[in-house]
Amino acid sequence: MIKKIGVINYGAGNLMSISKALQFLGLDVEIIHRKTKKNYDMLILPGVGNFESAMNTLKKYDLDEYIINFVSKQRPLLGICLGIQLLFEKSEEAKNTLGLGLLKGEVKKFRVKNLPVPHMCWNLVNFVKEEKILLERIKKQEFFYFVHSYYPKPYKKEYIFGTTKYASVEFCSMIVKENIVATQFHLEKSGQEGLKLLRNIINYFNKLN
Repeated sequence: MIKKIGVINYGAGNLMSISKALQFLGLDVEIIHRKTKKNYDMLILPGVGNFESAMNTLKKYDLDEYIINFVSKQRPLLGICLGIQLLFEKSEEAKNTLGLGLLKGEVKKFRVKNLPVPHMCWNLVNFVKEEKILLERIKKQEFFYFVHSYYPKPYKKEYIFGTTKYASVEFCSMIVKENIVATQFHLEKSGQEGLKLLRNIINYFNKLN
């Protein structure tokens, strides 16, 4: 049963919003600044920021190794915004910096006409798979809040749980792979629907355990 959650701090900010959302759901939250021997039921990789800077900070404090080992033990990990991008192997934002490599694929930059980048707005997420626990009281299509200039492109489409369209680009906005769930949109900034989905993700992980 998930009770104690570690939120990874790699200098990208936005820690308080997700921490408050988790506390609202009655969960115990701690901010993790470096590799630790403490036991957590779940990790969250949040974030707004730069891919290269984030990975450098994770490596500096051995948090990259800590996250990879945590996931290898089939422990649950939630990635949000930059957090979903860091799970992949590489990004166009930092061509000489490797990501965590927990998911096969890359991160691409938006190249759109007549619309601003970053993609910063409420936008529709189309849930392309059925999962009763994750989608409990959630519509098949629902609006969530986005702030990003890059988006994930997984090589294996079976991990794509949600998609979103911006201009001519239809991109992966949510991934589910066993003990990894990740969203490009901000759960903690998406009002009641974001909180509902966050609660559902916790319940989904509880079922896995």
